Amino acid sequence: MFYNSIKNKLNIKNFIDIFFSNLSKDKNLYFPVKIPKFNKKFIFSLKNLNYNNFAFSLLRIFLKDLEEEDIFLLLEMSYQSNFFNNVIKIDKIFNNNYLLNLNNGPTLTFKDIAMIPLGNLLKLLSLKYKKKFIVFCATSGDTGASANNSLKNIKETKIFTFHPFNMISNIQRKQMTILKNKNIFNISILGNFDISQFLIKKIFEKINNNKKINLISVNSINWFRIIMQVIYYCYSSLKIYDCKKINFFIPSGNFGNALSAFIAKLLGFPIEKIVTCTNDNYFLDNFIKNNNYLNLSLKKTITPSIDISIPSNFSRIINSNFLKKHKMNYLNENFYSDKIYNKNIINSIEYFYNTFKKLYDPHTITCFSSLKKENKSENMIVSTSYPIKFIFSIKRIIPSIKLTNKLKKIFFMKEKCKIFSQNFFVLINFIKKNV
Repeated sequence: MFYNSIKNKLNIKNFIDIFFSNLSKDKNLYFPVKIPKFNKKFIFSLKNLNYNNFAFSLLRIFLKDLEEEDIFLLLEMSYQSNFFNNVIKIDKIFNNNYLLNLNNGPTLTFKDIAMIPLGNLLKLLSLKYKKKFIVFCATSGDTGASANNSLKNIKETKIFTFHPFNMISNIQRKQMTILKNKNIFNISILGNFDISQFLIKKIFEKINNNKKINLISVNSINWFRIIMQVIYYCYSSLKIYDCKKINFFIPSGNFGNALSAFIAKLLGFPIEKIVTCTNDNYFLDNFIKNNNYLNLSLKKTITPSIDISIPSNFSRIINSNFLKKHKMNYLNENFYSDKIYNKNIINSIEYFYNTFKKLYDPHTITCFSSLKKENKSENMIVSTSYPIKFIFSIKRIIPSIKLTNKLKKIFFMKEKCKIFSQNFFVLINFIKKNV
């Protein structure tokens, strides 16, 4: 498979090229030149494979310039043999719907499923190409903890993780900042997530790669992360397929997860619609429903990972060569969007807890709320994070919820983090001193 810039179809690259360069020369994201549609015979031949063998069957198509032995080794290093049952679980819920649990990894978030193999890929490429990697991550909550955890023991890397000051949960922050590894640098920016992303983009423009050092972004602009997420949509849609295509309800922040589901559909897997669930920051909802590209001022909500104004990965859809060949209503044939306001999310957390005696994180609750309004069957909600990460927000809604002693301990652990204003020159000097 080959890739090109979403705005320059002549800029064709292989996977290794786009992995090392992050962005194209015209500062845009990469997308496949052509996404193949598999025939049904091939798709259903994969149905009884375990997760690793299933993933290998797809990765060898997306990563053609990697040796197959390296791809297999990467999966063996990343996923245990019983990975699907231990980390990715499918539960039956009300009205013959399903819940896809993606939050059982080491940092209790769906990000782990792609971030762990990304860390192992950096190990393999560092040995093969004799390079050191300087990794950058902007997080609205979960990505930073997953990235730090996945890269903490890789000697050939240093990671600079940016999070917006006072705009993520205490536990999300602690997961990042209590790690003592010398290759981790936590940076808290006095601003929102969009500011953090903007600063990292400027860093990539100012610091150039060379023969020995390569800058890497582990945000969802990283195509490898998208590929690894595509796999669990392909696998789960096939796992429950019973002559009817499934709709996925996905809490949507930077749009990487929804994009991955869309690519799984393009590949031919049994997916009907992708429903993106947003909050008071409803750029996606506004665009998908009204074709209105409106940059709204950012609001802080109980769902910090959705507190993003314009999601980066959405440009891969609206600017891709694939979509340009179709009318705009093609977007509406594949996507639906719903916005759940903050006050409704709060009410829904309490409602679903009292009704079903189950506690869900605020982001997953946006999907439950949306699905409950639809009152339909054969849908799958994507659970992206574990509720304990938002325990203080939830405890204000359900006071009877108790903190465990294990959880209490992390609040007495020393944090490793520096706070910066939006002064780019101060920030870049700190990074250059520590590279």
